[in-house]
Amino acid sequence: MQELTTGQFISLLRQRNIDVRAEDGRLHISAPAGAVDSQLRRELARRKGDLLSTLQNAGAVRPQSPLVPAGRAGKIPQTGAQQGLWLIDHFDPGCVAYNIPIAYLVEGPVDLAALQMAADQMLVRHEILRTSFYEEDGDLFQAVAPEAGTMVEFTDLSSLAETNRDQELDTLIREQARRPFDLHQPPLVRFHLFRLTEQRHVVFFNIHHIIADRKSLTILWEELRILYQAAMRNETANLPKLPIQYADYAMWAAQHLADGRMQEQILYWKTKLAGLPAYLDLPTNRPYPEKRTPWGATTPVVIDVSLRDAMMEIAQQEGATMFMTLLAAFAVLLYKQSGKEDFCIGSPSTLRKHVETESIIGLFVNMLVFRCDLGGEPSFRDVLRRVRSTALEAYENSDVPFQEIVRALKPDLRSLRSPFFQAMFGFDSEDGKGTSGLIQLDTKPGTARFDLTLQLTEHADGISGSFEYCTDLFDALDMAELSGRLVALLREISAYPDRSVSKLEIPATSRGEGTVADAQMENSNFWRRATKHATERFAHRFQRN
Repeated sequence: MQELTTGQFISLLRQRNIDVRAEDGRLHISAPAGAVDSQLRRELARRKGDLLSTLQNAGAVRPQSPLVPAGRAGKIPQTGAQQGLWLIDHFDPGCVAYNIPIAYLVEGPVDLAALQMAADQMLVRHEILRTSFYEEDGDLFQAVAPEAGTMVEFTDLSSLAETNRDQELDTLIREQARRPFDLHQPPLVRFHLFRLTEQRHVVFFNIHHIIADRKSLTILWEELRILYQAAMRNETANLPKLPIQYADYAMWAAQHLADGRMQEQILYWKTKLAGLPAYLDLPTNRPYPEKRTPWGATTPVVIDVSLRDAMMEIAQQEGATMFMTLLAAFAVLLYKQSGKEDFCIGSPSTLRKHVETESIIGLFVNMLVFRCDLGGEPSFRDVLRRVRSTALEAYENSDVPFQEIVRALKPDLRSLRSPFFQAMFGFDSEDGKGTSGLIQLDTKPGTARFDLTLQLTEHADGISGSFEYCTDLFDALDMAELSGRLVALLREISAYPDRSVSKLEIPATSRGEGTVADAQMENSNFWRRATKHATERFAHRFQRN
């Protein structure tokens, strides 16, 4: 396998949220804790000279403006990602598919007044939590309110019998998760405390995706916990000053887009997506609806550690990441399901490429489009090589907001199907630390953003995740079977990576009672699943000093 070029290596580092830059003839690296292991450190040392040369030459051609606090004299533009979500809400006001509900089990008493104080201080600290959105003369802006309050709602379920309490909690969590936001009215975050017993609570918050990404949820929870603990001690929380606010990033991104440096990348996407079929026609239970609703469901996917290791071996042989390898496998599965050889899969990519963005709440996500080519009777290795090449190109051209690609290519937006892709893939590696040692409950909002999404997470015991699917199109039985087909396909790939993908055999999984029961269990009472493991794992008290 051909070695990555220096540019490709830099793009791959930045995709992993590792920032490399050259300053005063020295190489500087900023990375999340644990992101640079011993193997990567050796590779960085080996490539140091090439990295310095490439980065210095790039900087000499067009230095990138620094990301620093900006004034608030003018209007604050929406970022590209925010514009996409604003338009979705504009055409479907109050759409709840982009709510992000999170709930944590807390062992111990929780003081409502202290929690309220912590929530208030979070809104003071992060401008994005006081931000609303509006349109003026066809342009899209965001406005930061000088202040905005949110009441921490409280529900006491401690008087109910355990069975009734679990059912009521499940119902209330789902109701809270499905409450729409008005993007014109801040704050776009809500907090709720559920008391189950004096010694057991659930802290729930719901935030709109237009102001938050996945890392934002961790920041919100960790700082809320620190502020709560300080409020309980009647002290000032020891939180570092934020280097910038999200509005500063939005203005920097707008300038970055306006100065013309994106044109070469836009040209790449025009070329890459030229001639793309209008959509991927997956076999569904029902015709595509005249009006697609946001409702959806999930079906679990479990890949054991031995199968994970077998796929990792293929990835290493081909110089690919696990993301690329599983993306290639998902592409083969979609090919098997649809018979189509040319289609795209979307995948979110982080835009937290500056150390200044690591500590702030906001939407730092861009959607990348991976065009998949399965023509010409390729083997899985061939497909993986094509996906690897496409992914590296996409990383090098990942600065263009997805919304700008839509504007440049002008797909038919009258279609109910999302532009360029209808299937999405996400993959994460669990760092083993979790969030403050707390047990995160599954809120199951019952929504789907795309027709079909495969979301996977790698951990010590293998890989697990789920298919999220639109219930307008698919049934639980079919998704349970699709989950089984994915695992069966991975086993075939691991055994025969050089066999033509058209000849890989995927035995149909059972549609009997066992499959039905598994699907129903996964979509049933999340609280019972969470509490089952509560006593088996460590408990972390929210009020711990």
